[in-house]
Amino acid sequence: MNIHLLKKTFYKTLFPPKFGNEKIQSLYHFISQNDGPVERWEADGLLAEFIRIIKGFEESDITYFFERISLWNSYYLVIISDKFLDSHVRASVSYDLGLIYAKVFLLYEDADPYYLIDNLEIAITMYHSKIDKATLIDLTHKIELLHYRKLITKQQYDYHLTFIKSLNP
Repeated sequence: MNIHLLKKTFYKTLFPPKFGNEKIQSLYHFISQNDGPVERWEADGLLAEFIRIIKGFEESDITYFFERISLWNSYYLVIISDKFLDSHVRASVSYDLGLIYAKVFLLYEDADPYYLIDNLEIAITMYHSKIDKATLIDLTHKIELLHYRKLITKQQYDYHLTFIKSLNP
């Protein structure tokens, strides 16, 4: 494990980030308090609370989230992205979480991007996402980079590039 990453994680644990946005701070606090086993995330429990928090997000909150994404623990981003794929979240939230998932995937650098790539197509398809041309280009470059670094196989590379090309507006 990278010692710099370990120090950064340790520091974030002792001194959690302070966000200037109440909704983002609430989401961060909630995720950090409930980052345990997935089984605890039931529709009438933690998942309902997660939905309540993100349901109140506005465009400015989402923009702020991405401006401060570097403050997030990588594991927390995976938890959030995973919850976007839940059918209860899909039924409760009106904005395009597939596009948000794609943007989290693009910015996700600290840990293994392999996990997020497997669900990229699911998220985009599930939300019938309207991916803009710039994001499609960025996704293509990210897929190429992952293949170049040998983090994904040639088969995954081909499959995801074909999928991204099918999304062209």
